[in-house]
Amino acid sequence: MPEAALRELVRDTAPPGARDTVPVLPALGPAVPGGLRPGSVVGLPGPGAASLGLALVAGVSRHGGEDGTGGWCGVVGLPEFGVAAAAGMGAAPERLLLVDEPGERWPDVVAALCEAVDLVLLCPPERPGAAAVRRLSALARKHGCVLTLTGAFAGDWAGTRLRLRMDGVVWDGLADGHGRLTGRRAEVVAEGRDAPGPGRRARVWLPAPDGTVKPDETVRPPLELVPEPVAHGGPVHRRPSALPPRVRVPVEEGIA
Repeated sequence: MPEAALRELVRDTAPPGARDTVPVLPALGPAVPGGLRPGSVVGLPGPGAASLGLALVAGVSRHGGEDGTGGWCGVVGLPEFGVAAAAGMGAAPERLLLVDEPGERWPDVVAALCEAVDLVLLCPPERPGAAAVRRLSALARKHGCVLTLTGAFAGDWAGTRLRLRMDGVVWDGLADGHGRLTGRRAEVVAEGRDAPGPGRRARVWLPAPDGTVKPDETVRPPLELVPEPVAHGGPVHRRPSALPPRVRVPVEEGIA
């Protein structure tokens, strides 16, 4: 998309006022309570970053905007971005601005998008210079746009306040070397200054068998084994034996 046309589109879609929060999908709420902070920089490191980027875009385009009926997102430098997968997670494709190959002027493309959209998902094509980092971070803060970084150079961006990663990934559908992948369960971990302390976590399906993002409610806390005796008549949970109990069957007289 030519830069002049992009800036014209930016003017047409620019929101009238500032936002208090940038929403995420409800399933990610435990990891990002209240949503993303407008104007912040979010990093997506490690395996699963592509799926997390899709989920963030889906949450903003479906639940963002001034009236909560949908916001705008820009995706820069990701020609492999899965629009169909994002739509399956709830994204509105008509609110996505895609710039697959921004070229060497990618900072100008991102700068134009920061003026209009709620979130920019960026894969920098090269190691960003300090001047570009300062300029784009300042524009994101000014316009309340969340700048989300992925790819090989995402970790070189100074000032990242929040990092989202996937841990404990388990795919469903395969057994003994055959089958079909039907869904992936994982723990989304939020770390950084916007997730103080040990961070925050959310167990989710990403994606679920139907392509959406849902809470993973299959994990149950294990029973606590309490040694006998238990004071005050509390319950005792005994570990079940591997063998069935022995049953004595009476034998009638006269039967061999």
